[in-house]
Amino acid sequence: MTSKTDSSSPATSPFPSITIITPVIGDVQHLEATLRSVIYQCYPNLEYIVIEDGTRNESREILQRYRAHFLWQTCPPGTELCAALNMAFAKASGEILGWLEPSEMLLTNGLHVIGSVFASFPDIEWITGRPFNFSLSGMPAGLKHLERWSRIRFLAGGNKYIHRDTTFWRRGLWERAGGALASEHGLAGEFDLFVRFFRQAQLYSVDALIGGYRTHPGNHSATGSHRRYNKICDEIADRELAGVSGAYAAKLFRKLTWVVSHIPKVRSLWHKYALQSIYRCPGWDWHPRIINRGDKWIFEK
Repeated sequence: MTSKTDSSSPATSPFPSITIITPVIGDVQHLEATLRSVIYQCYPNLEYIVIEDGTRNESREILQRYRAHFLWQTCPPGTELCAALNMAFAKASGEILGWLEPSEMLLTNGLHVIGSVFASFPDIEWITGRPFNFSLSGMPAGLKHLERWSRIRFLAGGNKYIHRDTTFWRRGLWERAGGALASEHGLAGEFDLFVRFFRQAQLYSVDALIGGYRTHPGNHSATGSHRRYNKICDEIADRELAGVSGAYAAKLFRKLTWVVSHIPKVRSLWHKYALQSIYRCPGWDWHPRIINRGDKWIFEK
């Protein structure tokens, strides 16, 4: 069943249809909070798909309580995250796509922000909101700086962390970028997806709260897998940047970053001042942010 939490007809709704996917693979400690954050959005044109591998009885119990509000899809036990997401995206029918893992949540009216921004700017193909995080107990805990993004700066390595929990895209962009996550990259599959998105379209930052992530011990960023994740991301970015004609400054910057990363006393200063600065300095590739003024979305230079 598709989640419909409003009496508005999708055929007449001014909001585009949105598909949200939640993969229940592995940790399910915060699953119920994620489900509720999506289900209670009251968005008039929502398709919610939950895919799980059936290995956790506790997740089955939670899903049974809310099963009237989403499409329930199963995958074989042991299915990797990217493979499970690909199975779910193959079933998705929404114009706008995205996913939330069980450690992530939407904020109040987050889907209305997404829908209204895409409705206001038909030519924009993917957006990201202001990064936000929750504490382990689910309390609002941190509002991050809103970055402006460009392909060259992203590949240069100034900021590789696009917050996927607040990032959404049009179906057409997903299809032109291959229509699937690359399973061979593991957790870095989303980074590879964003690299492919950047080949097709500019990412626009929206000065609004859409979703956020929960910091907890199971996060890959809080474990040793963070180093492996960064290593794979760097390899993907190196290959992509090598195929970009020109971009000499970005290529030199990546080489310097690699050299400095092997000098303990210097790398922290390089990260703090060099890496952090290249995506905050205005440049020719710096696109405007999207802000709300008088209940209308506009560009801010």
